[in-house]
Amino acid sequence: MCGIYCGISRNNDDASCHMHSALETLLHNRGPDLKDKLIVDNVLLAGNVLWQQGAAPQKQPLVKEDLVLLFNGDLYNLNEKKPPTQADSAWLLEQLINCKSSDDAQLLALLQRLEGPYCLILYNRRDQVLYFCRDALGRNSLIVERHTHCLKLMSTSCHVEQQAPAASTELPPLGLYKLHVAELDKCTLYPWQQLNKDTEQQLALLDAAMLWSTRLERLIAPAWLLDTTQTQVASYDLYELAAAETVQLEPEALYKRLLEHAPVQQAIRKLDELLQHSVAARVLHTAPVCRRCATAGSCAHAKISILFSGGIDCSILALLADKYVPQTEPIELINVAFERLTATAAGPAQQPESKWNVPDRQTSLQTLDELQRLCPQRNWQLLQVNVSRRKLQQQLSTHIRQLIYPLQTVLDECLGCAFWFAAAAPQSTARVALLGSGADELFGGYTRHRNAWRRAGSDGHSRQLAVRQELDMDWQRIPARNLARDDRIIADSGKTARAPFIEEHLASFVRSLAPQQRCCYSLAEGVGDKLLLRLYGHSLGLREAVLLKKRAIQFGSRIADKRQQAAQQSDYLRFESLQLN
Repeated sequence: MCGIYCGISRNNDDASCHMHSALETLLHNRGPDLKDKLIVDNVLLAGNVLWQQGAAPQKQPLVKEDLVLLFNGDLYNLNEKKPPTQADSAWLLEQLINCKSSDDAQLLALLQRLEGPYCLILYNRRDQVLYFCRDALGRNSLIVERHTHCLKLMSTSCHVEQQAPAASTELPPLGLYKLHVAELDKCTLYPWQQLNKDTEQQLALLDAAMLWSTRLERLIAPAWLLDTTQTQVASYDLYELAAAETVQLEPEALYKRLLEHAPVQQAIRKLDELLQHSVAARVLHTAPVCRRCATAGSCAHAKISILFSGGIDCSILALLADKYVPQTEPIELINVAFERLTATAAGPAQQPESKWNVPDRQTSLQTLDELQRLCPQRNWQLLQVNVSRRKLQQQLSTHIRQLIYPLQTVLDECLGCAFWFAAAAPQSTARVALLGSGADELFGGYTRHRNAWRRAGSDGHSRQLAVRQELDMDWQRIPARNLARDDRIIADSGKTARAPFIEEHLASFVRSLAPQQRCCYSLAEGVGDKLLLRLYGHSLGLREAVLLKKRAIQFGSRIADKRQQAAQQSDYLRFESLQLN
């Protein structure tokens, strides 16, 4: 994980692109191990590195021949041989040097092969051309801002009134953007895939904000992104299988019966193969020392943490992480609770210990017992983060709001604060935070998925079509709704957020399954939603966690005020300049 920055002066005035100290601090928080900066022509490039790959931290920007590279991310599933001692950024620059074609064909071919969460900024000094992008799933943050005399790209922004941008937005992850630094009113886009109505609107808003016009060129078309039709398991219907049970069974007995069917077993095996591969890559692809022992040769402290509510998603990640983290190292389970304010004038205040007894704290303790039963040799460190209302307001008003920027809603405020306090747990030594993000979108875990099934009437085909449309819509908008914000929030504590469910091949496989192969809304909440994932958890040995109902973190941690609407403007996130999100 890195904090990267690029400023392009419109009038060759280097000073207009310099970073103010508050922004430098935020970028340093993301990459505390090494930093450097470079001015080339009228372009300022700066990198702050958090060591996660290679034998030693790799300084950025990287320079070779005419190319200057800033890279923030992790590359997985590389077919080419990359030495384990080499950082991803250094390997990538070596490949970029070989992209000699004047029409960018070789560069696009390279991007077709890249997998993993990343964003990059590449400057070609010979041609005075800047390339930049976020990966096709938009997992890492890159913000673009238009100032009077400067165009800026950065991992995270910092709103200072005296230097406020004219426009600021998260860069839509639509493909590879290309700018000639002497012509900032013209942009070229090589899309990842064919634009649809929503992505065309995102591009139009970007053009209007940045005061440039974008010309579309050939598609990049990564193979994994376009291949969502090849189902690799035999057909089955969870509704039919559940209805075939003539005697109403308790959930655990029902799960056992469903797992006896060969097509379900085949889907579970494929899911296990792909998710284990994803977790292994995200657990093993990190530095050999924790954040506190960065200068030591090795350490026995935790390198891996899991943001842990006790629910099905994070519990499965914990069990799989146990397979790959050395047994001598602990795994952190970080659980956050916000002070419960339920006392009234007619009643006494709560006892101190009950203030933190929120739903997610209760389920975290319950599921910890399950993990200890299934993996008794592991040192599971449950880190309980308790946040008072006073501390919440103080950090939100002075610091967290800058990380959420340019987003502005109450939901962004709640989720951003919950993740920030979890990632900033004082006892944590981990460099990586595993998240369950993406599981609800893939497996059908939201109430709106069940509601779509209900509203579609009694016809089975219409119901599955309605659920499919809802699932597809959720998947398409996940980059804009969650991922960049969570990246900015968690990286502020010197941790890399990694979401194993949002992996190219895993997502392609799950999305190739019909809705009735993933979920079954004729069964109760906590049983039929995300049914395939619950069956997988049951096959791993989980019994209580697989029956927990979906509960959003803002309610499980008790940070949210139920009187507020999630989409309304947050009072804490108001800034005067133009934001587009």
